[in-house]
Amino acid sequence: MKAAVTGGTGFIGGRLVEELVSRGHDVTCLVRDTSNVEMLKELGVRLVHGDLGDPDSLKRLPKGADVVFHVAAMVSDWGPREDFFKYNVEATKTLLSAAAASGVKRFVHMSSSTVVWQSDFWSVHDLVDIDETYPYRDKYNDSYNASKAEAERLVIAYNGTSGLETAVIRPSNVWGAGDTVILPRVAGAAKKGILHPMGSGKRTVTPCHVDNLARAMILAAQSPDSSGNIYFINDGVKIGYMEFLTKQLRAAGIEWKPGFSIPYKFAYSVAAVMEALFKLTGSKKPPVLTRFAVAALAGSRSYSIDKARRQLGYEPSVPLDEGMAKLADWVKLLGGTDELLKF
Repeated sequence: MKAAVTGGTGFIGGRLVEELVSRGHDVTCLVRDTSNVEMLKELGVRLVHGDLGDPDSLKRLPKGADVVFHVAAMVSDWGPREDFFKYNVEATKTLLSAAAASGVKRFVHMSSSTVVWQSDFWSVHDLVDIDETYPYRDKYNDSYNASKAEAERLVIAYNGTSGLETAVIRPSNVWGAGDTVILPRVAGAAKKGILHPMGSGKRTVTPCHVDNLARAMILAAQSPDSSGNIYFINDGVKIGYMEFLTKQLRAAGIEWKPGFSIPYKFAYSVAAVMEALFKLTGSKKPPVLTRFAVAALAGSRSYSIDKARRQLGYEPSVPLDEGMAKLADWVKLLGGTDELLKF
């Protein structure tokens, strides 16, 4: 397989590239001039310099590839709406067109399970073992999910164009060794004593280890049944969110107890006010609390992976305890909790 990858210097994309190379596949990655590409060079990956805001580089990337793995995105709970749509929608559209024009056979798009979240002042999502037939929201109150849902629609609508087959992957609560984005933020909040349950505090999640995710993406690239399909991907384990956070933080060297739960409507109101104030001041830095963060801490969500098992032959291979042990080893290798918090 000749694979073209966006996001290869990131947490998920980097693990995907490692898995592809270990299987003997030929890999080309889109990288920014400012990115650390030492690992990719060591793996023998070809580099195309550019980014999601550079259409010319997106057009160059798929040339000669059999498969495109589109992993890169603007992932945040804060930022201008136009930026989210530029990097998550317009870039995807450009890459799809370039892939089709280059004769690429399969386009695997990394999305997120959060595109089906529903939250407002009155209620937060309570999703129990839902599958891929669950509908998109009618309206989004955050630009990230609005843009990712639109990108998903584009990818599926493009299926069959010029022989290009497309598939969408929706992971949930991606975790594991190498996470330098979400885990440091959660760990920092725990160390400061500002990480608390919200709502009932009794919420379940279906986490997705990064190794399981990488293998699922490769299955989606190779399976004849994935064309035009969307798949929820996770570890096949349903666990209380506070229990999961406690295990992650312990692996990171932090002993944490959930403590008291903040009422959902109160937290949502505070987040809404903080967002409004930060927008008025034009702040590029996110507030301490956003409505997205409240929904993440208060909402229950579990997703069925039956479709992925049935059509892709997907089976999670990294158990929870094994993944936590690998995470603890990685934090020790970094130099401990203090080094993790520097990311």
